[in-house]
Amino acid sequence: MSKNDILTLLGVLALGGAGAAAFEALSLPAGFLAGPMVTVVLAKSISLPLLKDNSFTFPNGLISTNLIFIGAAMGSAVSPDFWAGAALWPLSMLALVAVVSGITSCVYLYTYKKCRWGRDEAFFAGLPGALGMTAALAQERGAPMDRIMIVQLVRLFLLIAVLPLIISSVVESKEVIFTEANDAMSLRDGLQLVLALLICAVCGYAALKLKAPAGMLTGAFFASAALNSTGTLEFALPVCLATPCYVLMGTNVGLYIGKMDRNTLKPMLGTSLVVFAISLSVALGGAVVTSWALEISFDKVFLSFAPGGMEAMLLISILLDIDPVFVATHQLARFMGLLAFMPIVTRYVLGPVSASQPDEARAQSAT
Repeated sequence: MSKNDILTLLGVLALGGAGAAAFEALSLPAGFLAGPMVTVVLAKSISLPLLKDNSFTFPNGLISTNLIFIGAAMGSAVSPDFWAGAALWPLSMLALVAVVSGITSCVYLYTYKKCRWGRDEAFFAGLPGALGMTAALAQERGAPMDRIMIVQLVRLFLLIAVLPLIISSVVESKEVIFTEANDAMSLRDGLQLVLALLICAVCGYAALKLKAPAGMLTGAFFASAALNSTGTLEFALPVCLATPCYVLMGTNVGLYIGKMDRNTLKPMLGTSLVVFAISLSVALGGAVVTSWALEISFDKVFLSFAPGGMEAMLLISILLDIDPVFVATHQLARFMGLLAFMPIVTRYVLGPVSASQPDEARAQSAT
């Protein structure tokens, strides 16, 4: 990296940290994640000189390391109670399947019938979450990526920025789970943490080589979840390590969203907002019915059904202390279900890749 790149890196990280501090000072929920993201996007929108270089990205090594830490932190929330929880919530799992199907179908019908998008675009725009997998499948089929990514990224941005506020407004506020340990970490705990992180790193690298979506994160998450849920090696990421990771992740999401071309974004913004409203309405309706029918707390059902990225929803559950085991169970089930069945469903709905041709008339229509 050049000297200018290093200075830009430090400046962007400082900007993200300032956003996190501001959100925390205002007692806004999930401030460590939402604060940096919102601040960077706003700074980009007003053409802050620090962000004038559109080609700037965080170093791959930094992002990969951060994903390993994030995956390990998320997996550490999956305690041995995870397996008991998974067995106790079969009906809510079925409700989750209905919600995912409902979101995909409603968004597909709106974008295909009303906006006159191509079938591939409409289908992939409706998939709730699993952004890496969605992008991979869309690219494999040669689907136009601009509309799909804008809709997915706007939905992710709004969920991270708005969802904690919605949850906090309808349920009693909770103390953030971050509390400093009374005693310093023992040598044994430190060695266990180092060993666990090494295992997570190896599994993350293996998942990346196997071309799993978001391989570094998902590999580390599954490894951490397996270690903790089986009691093989229980650990928790210290606050001093976890907090910078959340800030970096929020900052990186903000950088990614901030790079969207304004000329492309403006005509798509209305459609993206409608898609977000449809997705959130279906998730909200499913959460209300499921919460009432199964007598489960609304906040954790809603967060479990929210159509965002798995990592973001799990982080929000940890930051708001909303039953991470329940949320992890359902978000993981949704993620794994999409990972396992979406290639099959895609082929069934859209046909073989070779038979999939973009509909030029639809693709050129106004949104």
